[in-house]
Amino acid sequence: MSQAEMIQTNTAAEFAGKPVVIIGGHLGTGPAVVKAFAAQQARIVIGVVAGQPVSEASRAACALPGVIELDIDPVDPASVSHFFDACAQHLGGLQVVVNIAPPVKTQAALDIPPPEYRRVLEQELLGPMQCCLEAGRRLTAIAEATHSRAGRIISFCSMSGKTGVHKHVAPYAAAKGGMVTFSRVLAAELASTGTTVNMIATALFDVQVAGGAERMAEVVKGIPVGRVGRSEEAAHAVLYLASDKGGYVTGETLNLSGGRFMD
Repeated sequence: MSQAEMIQTNTAAEFAGKPVVIIGGHLGTGPAVVKAFAAQQARIVIGVVAGQPVSEASRAACALPGVIELDIDPVDPASVSHFFDACAQHLGGLQVVVNIAPPVKTQAALDIPPPEYRRVLEQELLGPMQCCLEAGRRLTAIAEATHSRAGRIISFCSMSGKTGVHKHVAPYAAAKGGMVTFSRVLAAELASTGTTVNMIATALFDVQVAGGAERMAEVVKGIPVGRVGRSEEAAHAVLYLASDKGGYVTGETLNLSGGRFMD
């Protein structure tokens, strides 16, 4: 057996039968994350987020054996609590929770009406926060009851939430900047229970960039590695942070930008 095959086997053994919740699994890099955990034989629930349209291609990509879909409205605390109750019933527990960020709408900051700022902040900050908090409560209870120290909370954002240099995404950048800071605080508070809290910031991934060859050539000029990111790369970053080997990483926001942003 080659070293690569040994690594694959060990990873599969680690996640086989483990309960994984992927909120927004049909959105953005979500289908790749679902596929990655499914390939590792995890038990998976996809949270179908209220108000977020799902393409037929994304739904088909997530239609894998054993994957369950449950509705959730992250802005509604009662819906979040009911969702996690249903996850516990279907999965028999909870270990890994992943928040996938919905697509970003672009508009100049001064042209965005106040109701849109409120909507984006609720959707991109308050919703994910409530999901993380509910997951944190339940993972803490599990840790206390079973002496297990392997809870994982992972959320996606874009580099605009860290850098603030991208135009036309003011409410999204504000929301995800708040999410980055919130995750650090939650990570500090949950660290003693063994639950880690991390974020992944993507920039110019295949699901974020549209257009023909000319548009793509222009986009990659500013990326040191010379290409856009692949959803599978984001998925494997999730696998690492969710793994036992990622247990010493918490409160971090991992840059996946091809070298465009470094800190």
